[in-house]
Amino acid sequence: MTAVDADRTVWRFPRPTAAPRGDTAAPTATLDGPIAGRRIGLRHEGSWRSWLLIVDDWVGRLRAHGAEPVVLQAGGRVGIDGVRTHHDITVWADEVEAGISGLGTCGSCTSNSVRDAVTLEALGKPAVVAVCGEFLQHARNMARYLGHADLKILELPYPLEARPADELREIAEAYYPRFVDLLGGRR
Repeated sequence: MTAVDADRTVWRFPRPTAAPRGDTAAPTATLDGPIAGRRIGLRHEGSWRSWLLIVDDWVGRLRAHGAEPVVLQAGGRVGIDGVRTHHDITVWADEVEAGISGLGTCGSCTSNSVRDAVTLEALGKPAVVAVCGEFLQHARNMARYLGHADLKILELPYPLEARPADELREIAEAYYPRFVDLLGGRR
């Protein structure tokens, strides 16, 4: 960015963000088959009551369809907590065959959810990131920055958190088929 002040001095300001990556994207993986007998990961941060309720609902649905849900609560991202979280995400990604990471309903939660879904995709495992509509563009930007512009995104309504539990259960029921479809799975 360039600015000119009154005495015609030219000031140059460095761009405060990293240069965007190109539009090339890593290939996305799909299950291409039934979810029965598969270990399906569901990752949350423990922060959003709405997402915890949806995850809990989906655990039951996955079991009913013969899948083995593997739930991970991710922790902090800095210091010793960050080291522990990185380890936990790595172990979780190794032990599941596909998964969903969420919930993107604020800036840092969206960034962390996308990053953890990309961890799965980088291993060649189908991944979906759950993001509320208000943070959809941020999720796309983050995925593109991480080299996974085609990361599958499950867009949920915004706001989610203030909704009553019965409405959240309806949302869980309505969006579960789309989640499985995005993984490339069949019920």
